[in-house]
Amino acid sequence: MQLGQVAASSPTTQLLPAITIPPVSSHTYLHHTTLQPRPKLILIGDSITEQGSSHAQGWVTSIAIRYNRRLDVLNRGMNGYNSQWGLAALPLILEDILGPSVSIEETDEDAECAEEVDQSNAECITTKSSSTENIQQEYPQYTFLICFGANDSALSDGAHSRHHVPLQEYVSNLNQMINMIQTWNKSKKIAVALLTPPPCDTEVQKKSRDNDNVTRLYAEACEQLAHEMNLPVADLWNGMQIPIENSDEEVEESSFKSNQQWKADYLSDGLHLTSLGNYRLYSLVIEMLDRSIANEGQSGHSGVGLSVTALPRSFPDHSMIDANNPQQTFTR
Repeated sequence: MQLGQVAASSPTTQLLPAITIPPVSSHTYLHHTTLQPRPKLILIGDSITEQGSSHAQGWVTSIAIRYNRRLDVLNRGMNGYNSQWGLAALPLILEDILGPSVSIEETDEDAECAEEVDQSNAECITTKSSSTENIQQEYPQYTFLICFGANDSALSDGAHSRHHVPLQEYVSNLNQMINMIQTWNKSKKIAVALLTPPPCDTEVQKKSRDNDNVTRLYAEACEQLAHEMNLPVADLWNGMQIPIENSDEEVEESSFKSNQQWKADYLSDGLHLTSLGNYRLYSLVIEMLDRSIANEGQSGHSGVGLSVTALPRSFPDHSMIDANNPQQTFTR
């Protein structure tokens, strides 16, 4: 099923909003290109992350569509994982993506060399206009989004108690993940952001989860950690209890939450997501990615600075290639 078609993954028939990319002028489209390696967006989490790439309307799939030819999206979501197991697996993920960990303590001379390497590796956006004016903007080579908590917050005495992680240990695990990512290889330009666990339907998941009394606490702890570490965060717990903006049928936010319409619209089994739930999560993550690093949004957090219109497209447009000497076009 293609985007924009009718989805029947919730009790009522839903029309999925179209995934759109903000308009870019034809002039920018032609000249806003690069031969440099594309930045990478790496998502680490549980089944909600893993399933985001499992179908055409998944939230991770939608991000990949939005950033096509501008950014590579790597999904490392793992069904059933909690933050403890994610932390244990993280070194393998980082080694695969960033290479071996640089653990040798640097001398002053080494540190100076590393700074030079960092500057040379820092990806820059270069927009060339007809006036030959160049505009450069730096952005991270690697951006990691961490989304754990849905399994950590399983009831300690419930049906899925083996997945439960105590709240303080959950925060500690997130903290260790962030530090490990940030220090794994300092020669690379790396950014980290958090996603709080999304809400769940206690009535459907009553044997294993409690949305208001347990999951909420994990979401608040995740957001508080982001504040303390000055990291961007997408508040999925609150954000996925309000209606989609700019939909054909405007819904009052207060009634949408009080009537708990979000449960029917966004959740397929009380925990995982419908097509609309995937779209809502996608929109919350995009809002965080688009927000600039310096400017804080309504959530009070800075963003990642990966606006799709700010990123150059990989490789020149076909109309710019010299048909008689194409190799020259691809010389850096």
